[in-house]
Amino acid sequence: MKTEDKYKLMVWAVVVLAIMNIATIITVIYNRNKTGSEKDFAGDNLNQVETTTTIYSGRWFRDQLNFTSSQMSRFVEFNPLFRENVRNINNDLNLLRQKMLSEMAADNYDTKKLNALSDSIGSLHADLKKVTYKYYLEIKNLCDHQQQQKLEQVFGSMFASDGRMGQYGKGGQHGIHRGRQLNN
Repeated sequence: MKTEDKYKLMVWAVVVLAIMNIATIITVIYNRNKTGSEKDFAGDNLNQVETTTTIYSGRWFRDQLNFTSSQMSRFVEFNPLFRENVRNINNDLNLLRQKMLSEMAADNYDTKKLNALSDSIGSLHADLKKVTYKYYLEIKNLCDHQQQQKLEQVFGSMFASDGRMGQYGKGGQHGIHRGRQLNN
């Protein structure tokens, strides 16, 4: 491959990565500014649990899976820790993406540093998936057979949309705005 062709390919790769990172940063800023004052309540005890979105919150799980108050009591034991772990991982991912964007935009970019940042981002994504599957298994252990089937559908749609990310360009198959927010 000619040096000129390699250079063009690298420039396009940098442009694509920059656009992806900018879109991610804009999404994070947008979602942080979105009104998230609604609180979750756990069963009959009405214990408040911190929430940033209503989907996949305690109230949402209670309504979707028809949790009993006993199930909700057990759910609120591990849900806050899961949400905190996810929030921390996502914050770390955002910081690494910002560093990567800064490095890519630099006149004297360092490909070794970019490779290390990419590896770190990949490692954090792996951590996020591990935290998520453990969360799923904890919820599954609370559920009866019918609730487990519904849980599988819920997480199946979440994982299916995760696998399609980037497959169709901007915002997936249906364009930039899909009208749905998922936090895993």
